[in-house]
This record gives sequence, structure tokens and C-alpha cells, in this order.
Amino acid sequence: MSIEEQVLGRISPDKEYRSFIERIVDDLLKKLRSEAVKMGLEVEIMLVGSVAKDTYVLSPDIDIFILFPQKLPRDKLEKYGLELGKSIIDGQEKYAEHPYVHGEIQGLGIDLVPCYKLEDIAEMKSAVDRTPFHLEFVKKNLKPEQRDEVRLLKQFMKGLGVYGAEAKVEGFSGYLTELLIIKYGDFRTVLNNATQWTNGTTLWLEKKGRTKFKGHMVFYDPVDLKRNVASALSVDSYAIFIQACNDYLKEERIEFFFPRERNPIIMSEMEDMIALRGTSIVIASFNRPDIIDDNLYPQIRKTQEGLLSLLRERDFTIIDADFHVGDRISFVFELQDDVLPRCHRHVGPPVWMDHSERFLDKWEKSGLSPPFIDNGRWIVLAEREFTNALDLLAREAGKAALGSDFKQMKGYHVIGGNEVFGPGMEPVLSSLMDKRMNWEI
Repeated sequence: MSIEEQVLGRISPDKEYRSFIERIVDDLLKKLRSEAVKMGLEVEIMLVGSVAKDTYVLSPDIDIFILFPQKLPRDKLEKYGLELGKSIIDGQEKYAEHPYVHGEIQGLGIDLVPCYKLEDIAEMKSAVDRTPFHLEFVKKNLKPEQRDEVRLLKQFMKGLGVYGAEAKVEGFSGYLTELLIIKYGDFRTVLNNATQWTNGTTLWLEKKGRTKFKGHMVFYDPVDLKRNVASALSVDSYAIFIQACNDYLKEERIEFFFPRERNPIIMSEMEDMIALRGTSIVIASFNRPDIIDDNLYPQIRKTQEGLLSLLRERDFTIIDADFHVGDRISFVFELQDDVLPRCHRHVGPPVWMDHSERFLDKWEKSGLSPPFIDNGRWIVLAEREFTNALDLLAREAGKAALGSDFKQMKGYHVIGGNEVFGPGMEPVLSSLMDKRMNWEI
């Protein structure tokens, strides 16, 4: 049995599992339609997503859309959609372009999403209004024998950690995965073609759109040519996928689909690795904001970039950086050195510029050396305000460009030196130090 046959045996729904999914879906649809009648709502209830297309792997999310007439104001759509959803499942309110209800039934994620019923994509009022058109396109263009090819590609991407367009992953959406199979025909042909992809690869099906996109990958949405289906894909997720395709085609292994568990590096090994490199580690951590992942991860990335900018502006050389999400949010920075000399070289204007006199007036007595000329410009050895990265992050982080929920600095704490090797720090440090691909574990 080939690797791919083994994978399909593990992820494809059998007759019993299909019946289980169908029972849950039928029950939800019946309850939604019945409750909608009781509420006097003029709506259509539609199953969408991978379950509707039969491209799901085991433990799928069940996506059901509640389609309202276009004449209904948006605030009423949101109000009635939430009321209807909450009357059916004990769920929480989440937000995409507008609110929807998310819950769980027998271990399966359930999303009940209100949208407008449209006859034409040109009438679209929000991004979710496209989804019924996506469903129609895939059901029309994906051949029955290609459904397992989609399942293989999805599981391959899951194994790599690049499946899902949500903010946490920044990977390939389910719809993009289906379009790749429609374009190339099967799993292996997708992989073979992906080995030739480059930065900015542009793909389309029936025709190419006119809109120009800046992206690592562009795939024109066949139902809306003004949209790039791959817009959520990060450069790292894109690169990981391309490398995995190359590696898998050289040596097929089940670990590409089902990687081994990644355990933290033991602390003694971590200390040896840092000692060998001669670098310094500084960790800044915050209380974890109580917000959903789709809001949390963009703020984490913004906060990390803000702290990195703060360090760079003060001349600290960054070797590497990463973050760890647990009970706290930890930002780990590997620096060439966490302590800098007291002085730094401050470059002034050319000698012949009018404002060179102002430079001399300012620095003649306040520098660590008198101003001097080098290559036609005034230079002075100025005293640094911060020579220690730990001190800089402790005192100035609040002035950096942080995510909105991090600006309050709740629970903010900075450690460096031997403190970073303290109890319980293995997962935090491993997020930075363990660079293995998932299939290499």
C-alpha cells in the first residue's frame, strides 16, 4: 500500500462516519428552518464548506449559512442571524466581517453565519456573501474522483502546519486547496508544479483578472476576479510548502502528513546551543489578552515587530526572534550581544552645510570625544542612553508600536542572562531554537 493510500485510509470518512455527519447536519438544518419559521424570518438555510463539497477530512467543521433577502438592513441581518444561531446551539459570538455564532456538537466545530442571498456576485455586500458562489463553483468543477485528491492535499498541508487562512496559521484556505486540485488535476501534479513556483507566482482557472496584486502567490478567484484567494498566505507558509513538495517528491514519508510530536528541547541542550553560538537571549512577556485567535495573532506579530524596531533603533543586532503563545505571550530575542559599548558613532552633516555649526554647538562639550571630520562629515562619539537590552525593553517597551491589547502592558516582565534558563522555560526557548520542519522531527 502506498503512502498516499495509507493516508486516505486514515482521513477519509467511511460509511458510518458519513452517516454520523449527515445526522448532525440534518438535525441542525431542520432546527434552523423550524426556528426561522417561528421567528417569522424570510431566510434560506444552506450547508456550505467542505462538508457540503464532500472534501472534508475527519473531524470537520460544519458551516451553515443563513441567507437573508437583500432588502434587510445589515444591522437587522446581524441581529436576527445571531438570535437564530443562539437559539439552536449553545455557542459564542465571533466576528468576521460581521458577527456569527460558533459552537460545538459532539466534538465538531459548528459555525452559523448570516449573509445576504445574492443572484450575482456583483451585488456582494461583504466577503462572506461570496461563499455560496464558491460552493456552487467547486461542486460544478471538482470531479468526484478528485475529492480524495483534495483530502490528500489538505492533510499534507495540515502536516506541514500551513493549512488554514486564519490569522494563527496564515496558510492555504480550504477553497484555495480545492482550486489547486481543479487546476492541476491531482495531488501529485500540484506538488510537481509547486516545485517550480517562485515569489509572485500567479495562477488562474478560466481567465486571469485585471487587478494587480502584490503577494507571494496570486490565485484569481474564479467567481470574483478582483480577489486573490491566496491573500492570507504568508511568505513563510508559502516557502515551507514549496520546500516540502521538493522533499516529499525525493522521499515519500508518512511524516509529511502526520508529523511526530514536537517535544521541547531539554534545558541543558539549550544552554549548550547558546554557549556555542556566543549570543544572548532576552525574553519579554505579557499576560495573554482575552481575545479570539483571529484578533490575537495579528497583535502578537505587530508587538513583536514593535519590540524588534525598538532594539534595532538602539543598535542591538538581532540574530533571531520568535514568540510563544501559552498562558502568557512571550517574545524571545536572540541578540549578537545584550550589552553595547557606552559610546556609539554619531554621524553629522557635511562640513560645508550651514547647519554644521549647530552640530558643533550641540556636541562640542556633550560628546565622549570632540567632533572630528571623516570623509567630509562631522562625526562625534556620543554616549548611548541605553547600553543594556534588558534595561531598554524594561523601560521603553511601552513607547514601541505594540498591538492594541498589549499597550496596557498587563503583566509585562523582561528577563535575560541565566534567568531565561529557569524552570518551565523549555517551551518558550524551543519556539526560537527548534528550527526543524515538521516532517524532520
